[in-house]
Amino acid sequence: MTWIKICGNTNAEDAQAAVQAGANALGFVFYDKSKRFVSVDTVKSIVAELPLKVEKIGVFVNETVEGIQKIVSETGLTAVQLHGDEDAEFSRALFRALSKDLRRPIIFRTCAAHIFDKPADQSVGWDPVTSGLVEPDEAYKGKRVQKIHVAQNGDLFLETHGFRPGIITGVLLDSSNSNQRGGTGQAFDWERVQPWAGIINSISKLIVAGGLHAGNVQEAIHILHPWGVDVSTGVESAPGKKDRNKIRAFVEAVRAADESD
Repeated sequence: MTWIKICGNTNAEDAQAAVQAGANALGFVFYDKSKRFVSVDTVKSIVAELPLKVEKIGVFVNETVEGIQKIVSETGLTAVQLHGDEDAEFSRALFRALSKDLRRPIIFRTCAAHIFDKPADQSVGWDPVTSGLVEPDEAYKGKRVQKIHVAQNGDLFLETHGFRPGIITGVLLDSSNSNQRGGTGQAFDWERVQPWAGIINSISKLIVAGGLHAGNVQEAIHILHPWGVDVSTGVESAPGKKDRNKIRAFVEAVRAADESD
């Protein structure tokens, strides 16, 4: 069953509507340049009324490890989503810091989908190690995808090394532009990204975001087969204000896609 995250929540009413509709996770944006920015006190009061089974995720952009750890501790968040320029070293430091409050810290890493949206005759290099998805370990009996290359005929070539799972729980593919980190309401080209989606799914949990709504989420699921989906703009009546009917329609569309697969 596809995991569903409703992101950009700013008030208790919207959060409860998402839970009642069947969302598995709620996202709260701690980035002051976002139209969906929320304060620590607001999130603390919202989280206090949410069921334990619902994941409460804080979205951060280039925040410090100490700043994230403090907010998680004060609000009761259960997971973190890194949406900036954080590297694997930062993620490892954050994992250690969050271990003080969370038994097994959950860290999601946002990745701009356009990185993978390249013509088949161009070589694309992407290293899961620098993303924190896996850790080098030659003694480990698994394999690490070190680089992904695409030939002119569309075939994938993988350079592999030993690896062990890293501290990143999942990768969130999102649309972005030079002026906005996510929340654009624009979908990326799922067909062109599809070859890489399978690779990401093989080493982590793939979450698809970017321009999703009730009318297109089933197609995205059928093409990319993600572990989860993330929506914000697609279930809003205005930035930061959710529409209960759109939330319900989105969740129903995801579940319909699950049943048809």
